[in-house]
Amino acid sequence: MASEVTGFFDKISSDPALKAKAKAIGTSDWSKVEAFAKELGFSFTAKEMHDHFSKQLGDANDLNEDDLSSVAGGTVSATALAAVGAVSAVVGTSAAVTSTTIGSGW
Repeated sequence: MASEVTGFFDKISSDPALKAKAKAIGTSDWSKVEAFAKELGFSFTAKEMHDHFSKQLGDANDLNEDDLSSVAGGTVSATALAAVGAVSAVVGTSAAVTSTTIGSGW
């Protein structure tokens, strides 16, 4: 249910208190993320969340020449950060939530 995942993130993004709570929960423990989503009235699987981010990131896992030169030059582009976040999220169980913002993952 992509609309559930989108609704969840829209709700968090629009409320500073919810965003702070999401940051406190973090992104590494799916059961905590799932419980938080249910608390807000949303229900979706880890796979649905993963699919949502895969769709959002598109081919962000593939760095272009500009991204590569930025990383080699000591700076990191937003695309490179998104790619690293996406790869980090699927390592292991594919149940972790990936980061779409800099910082704590929310």
